Amino acid sequence: MSCFWWLKADKKSNVPSHIPHHENSIPSPQLRQSDFRYQRMQKLKSRTGHQECGEEHETKCIQGYPPAPTTFLIVETDDIYAEHPFIYAKIVPSANTILLIDTGCGGASNDPDIEITSLREFLETTAVADNGGKPLNEQGRMRYVIVLSHCHYDHILGVEQFTVDSPILASAYSPSFISPINLPAHSLCKGLAVRTPTYTPILVPHQSSILGGGAPLGVTLFHTPGHTPDELALWDEKEKMLYVGDTLYEWEHIIFPNEGNIMTWLSSLDALVALVAQSPSPNEIRINCGHRTALRPALEQKTA
Repeated sequence: MSCFWWLKADKKSNVPSHIPHHENSIPSPQLRQSDFRYQRMQKLKSRTGHQECGEEHETKCIQGYPPAPTTFLIVETDDIYAEHPFIYAKIVPSANTILLIDTGCGGASNDPDIEITSLREFLETTAVADNGGKPLNEQGRMRYVIVLSHCHYDHILGVEQFTVDSPILASAYSPSFISPINLPAHSLCKGLAVRTPTYTPILVPHQSSILGGGAPLGVTLFHTPGHTPDELALWDEKEKMLYVGDTLYEWEHIIFPNEGNIMTWLSSLDALVALVAQSPSPNEIRINCGHRTALRPALEQKTA
């Protein structure tokens, strides 16, 4: 039985009907079945105006563009928490690195027939058509850099797959919030009676460039507290992508746990709006969230 789906990401696509979403919340084309547990999308395209095409002409459809951002959206489906988290993988060949934004729910599924439950196994063994028919990190040849948008369970439960050999980056805004003594409660693992993953994050200052093996990965980390004190955003200026975790969604309420602060959140939103507005092409910036929303016009979402 197949639990994996992949979609070509364009400006008109949607997630499968069994995943909660709004009809305009994520780009979407035809669904195709594969044999895996995560739902994956082809390369995210930040360019606009590309030609629509049928399945048999997909390769031609993207010809004529400069090398597109090698970024993939992975959606964990059928997780037991019904979170369906969005995980982003940015391939940076020049640094021999995959930048992974969040790690999902750890593979626990409602479906007993799933074949792959490990995010890392998926990345290293599952063929992806828009990656030349190869896995995103075939045989684990590239290193990983993991960035956690914040510490809630649906973003960190897969992190232990990477702790042996990969740096785990988190916001330095409130170190005590994600300290080992506080993480079980603040991750919401304690309330769910779920074992809290063990990891030692590298705490990253505000407005820091992210490196992989000493080489730049093309993204800058910003502190965006509000949803949680440790919430962060990643800004990929070259590819015109903004990753905001759970700070924002289209057509969904923002949840504020006890540790959240709506006034701080509003200040973070103002800072993100200013960041996008000051870019050379503000109307071309696309926002990518931790659930439900990806590749939507950033200014439309943050000023609505």
